[in-house]
Amino acid sequence: MSRLARSPFLLVLLLLLSALLPAAVAASADDGGGKAGDKDAPAVNADLEAALNAARAEPGVAAVLDGKDSSIESAPWGGTADQPAGYTVQYSWGAAQAAEVEGVWPLLRSDMAAPQPPYQSTEYRILARDVTGLRVDVLLEGPRVIQVRPVDGETRFLLQEQTWAPFSWLPWFTENPWVLAPVLVGLAVLLMLRAWLRSRAWNRRLPSMTRHDRQFIARVAVLLFLLAGFAWQFYEGWYAATGPSLDAGGSSAGALATLPLLLIPPGLFVAGLILELSGGPHRGSWALLALLSAAASIYFLAAAVNGATTNLNLSYYVLLGVLTLIAIPKAFSRGKMGWSRSAAPRYG
Repeated sequence: MSRLARSPFLLVLLLLLSALLPAAVAASADDGGGKAGDKDAPAVNADLEAALNAARAEPGVAAVLDGKDSSIESAPWGGTADQPAGYTVQYSWGAAQAAEVEGVWPLLRSDMAAPQPPYQSTEYRILARDVTGLRVDVLLEGPRVIQVRPVDGETRFLLQEQTWAPFSWLPWFTENPWVLAPVLVGLAVLLMLRAWLRSRAWNRRLPSMTRHDRQFIARVAVLLFLLAGFAWQFYEGWYAATGPSLDAGGSSAGALATLPLLLIPPGLFVAGLILELSGGPHRGSWALLALLSAAASIYFLAAAVNGATTNLNLSYYVLLGVLTLIAIPKAFSRGKMGWSRSAAPRYG
């Protein structure tokens, strides 16, 4: 000790070694931890690479991204036994390259931020403008794409169509739903003229047995249409309310504020069923039903043309137009177009 005290150089060297030794040990430990972490890095990178390749392999995605300078963001999800792993890949590009997307893409039935099992998706026909972002969800089992949907980027996209089967099979109609309107209007005018002329002529003769049979068949057909129309509207309303909605700025079918609007068309069909099953001509009631059905059909046509075209507004537009055509002859008839023209029909 006395020797160290007599040699200041050795003392300073010993102090430096004692100070640097813990730092060297810590650095060695950190280097070992980094090497252990690097062993997991290739697996993570491989999963992300597989997700990116699967997203790029989707024809619709490749067509949208073609020629665009896009940035990529990714986020993993899942990774447990109950929730298989996957990646959400989001592409973004500038407003100058805003695209119009059109195609049939899968959408998850759940609107959750991260995909949730059982990853049920439905094919939707989507038409949107001013798109600057695209989200692709890839399930690593396969891997396979389970969802493709436009998202807001530098611009807010404008949704023009979101339809599913059977309307997604008719793009010529979903893109121009107004093409059916002239047909419905022409049939309505013809039915009004025919019903008015027949109401004047039928008063002067008794119906034959053949005419009575035709009325019976027509009434059964009307009842079947009203029942089928009510069931179809209920199905489409439930499917739209429980499914995804890309139109964030519009009114969702599952929102409480839209419930009264959804109930009006089925209510008109119920009113038609009551009138058809009850006795009496009900000419005024059928005329009111025809007027309300025509007005509602025009409203849903305007909603499909000026807003986002969906199965819901297309179904309401078509079914209410047909209901109008059914109600017009009944409003103009002298008596009820039912089982007979009188309470006690006579044939002879």
